[in-house]
Amino acid sequence: MAGEIVDYASEGVVPWRLYPAVGTDSSGTCWYWRSVWTGWVFITRHADGSATFAYDSDGVPGGPLNLEVTYPVCRSEPTPEEPDILAAWDLASQYVHVEPDPILNPQIPWGLTGAETHLRVVPPPPFADSITDPFGQVLEVNGKVVTVTITWGDGFASTFAEPDFPLLTGYPSGLARHIYEVKTCDPPGSTPRCHPSLESYPLTVSFRWEVQWRGTSASPFEALAVPDTVTTVAYPVQEIISVLDTSDDRLP
Repeated sequence: MAGEIVDYASEGVVPWRLYPAVGTDSSGTCWYWRSVWTGWVFITRHADGSATFAYDSDGVPGGPLNLEVTYPVCRSEPTPEEPDILAAWDLASQYVHVEPDPILNPQIPWGLTGAETHLRVVPPPPFADSITDPFGQVLEVNGKVVTVTITWGDGFASTFAEPDFPLLTGYPSGLARHIYEVKTCDPPGSTPRCHPSLESYPLTVSFRWEVQWRGTSASPFEALAVPDTVTTVAYPVQEIISVLDTSDDRLP
């Protein structure tokens, strides 16, 4: 039965290696085995025969994985197909590649201990798009960034939801701000006042996406698993030391 055999090598039968594929049988969309690379990659096999897959959309085995979907195993001869979800992903990928572009104040490399570091970032606007197949069926996709998370690199993080996005304006009054307590040095730990293991703080900004799609206007929207887009910058932090200036003649 389809979906039950993975390797024919011990039987001396060619082909010796099979790959998961997606098609349609009498029960709907399902997965089965093919002898050619299909782009589908197992994430988890389940006891009932179903499986959770990712899709390698660049056509090269070992490439980056997109989507995350679960299909039952085919129970009768399937018809190969390219599911609507792949067309939905192709459409969404035109929008969800935007990476955060943070602006810091103080700028690199002038982070200062005891002073606020302000961060400005502009999430991309929500999107909605559609395509129409030759039969007049409309496939719709929409999405947006729902949270911005800043991991400051020193064990602290800040997360901002959509209502806060207009307030991520950076210096002087933006919401995203943080105070570093320990300076970084090259090499790390070169003095007792330096961070023991970091030459700079790995400051990371990530956009979390919420994307959904449907194959017809009569269908409910379904979630499309889109990975976060992330930017990391190295942010060294210096220390301010107060020094008494005794050159003023007015001092006793």
